[in-house]
Amino acid sequence: MPTDGEGETTIATLITHFYNEEYLLPWWLMHHTPLFDHGILVNRGSTDRSVAICQQYAPHWEVRDSKYPEFDAIEVDTEMMAIETEVSGWKMVLNTTEFLCCRNKEQFFTSLNDLGQSMYVIRGINMVDPPYHGYRDPDYSLPLVQQRYHGYFPSDFDGYNYRRFIHHHAHGSYLTGRHSSHHHASAYPYPAFVLKFWFSPWNDAIRRRKLQIGPTFSARAIQQSMGVQHLMSADQLEQTYQYYAHLAQDLRLNPEYRQLFMFGS
Repeated sequence: MPTDGEGETTIATLITHFYNEEYLLPWWLMHHTPLFDHGILVNRGSTDRSVAICQQYAPHWEVRDSKYPEFDAIEVDTEMMAIETEVSGWKMVLNTTEFLCCRNKEQFFTSLNDLGQSMYVIRGINMVDPPYHGYRDPDYSLPLVQQRYHGYFPSDFDGYNYRRFIHHHAHGSYLTGRHSSHHHASAYPYPAFVLKFWFSPWNDAIRRRKLQIGPTFSARAIQQSMGVQHLMSADQLEQTYQYYAHLAQDLRLNPEYRQLFMFGS
C-alpha cells in the first residue's frame, strides 16, 4: 500500500457516473478495483443490469443514485466535484469508457506522493478499431486493454489534448467536460495513459451505448450544444467512426505505449 511519505497510508478513490453501461462495466470494474481502494459509482437512472453488475464486480464499492436524471455536462461535473469533497487522498473521475493504465499500482501512487504535486495530468489515447484489422468481439475473461491496441493520440491530429486528472485537492475545480482545471496540474512524467474506448470495440453493443445517450439530454445541454457528439443518428455515428478509423494506428509501435504494456524489451 503506498504511503504519503510520512508513513501514513494513502487512500485512492475512483468516481464515475453511469447510465446503462452493462456492456463495458464488467471490464471497467475488473480493471479498476485492483487499482483503487475505494470507488463511488453514481447511477443516472439505469434501466439495464448496470447496478447489479456493480454489486457483483465491486461489492465493496459504493453505488448511489445521481441527483440529476438527465444528461447535462455542467450538472454531471458539479455532482462529481461535490462527491470528491466527501473523500480524502487521491481522487480521479473517469467515464466508463476510460481505463487508467499504469505499470504498477504501488509505484504509480508512490510516485504521485514522491513528486510532491497536488494534481497530475494523465494523457489520453482514443481507442478506435480499424475496419481492416478484423477484431473479434472481446472476451470478458481477458482485460479489455489487452484485447484492443489500435487508436491515436488526439493532439497528433486535431490539437485536442484529451486528458484526465488525478489529484488530492478538495475537488478538481474542473471546467466543463473535466479536461481542464482551475488548479495547476503537472504532467505525470512516467508511463501512464487513460485509454478511452471511443470507437472500440466497434460492435452493435457500443453503437447502442452511444445512441442511447442523446435522448437523455437536458434542454440546457441541447440549447448550449454541450456534448453534441452524443446527438447523432445511426448514420451520422457510422460516418464519424469511418473518419476516425482512418486515424487509428497500431499502438504497439509507439515507444511509450510499448513501455507501458512492456511489449518486447
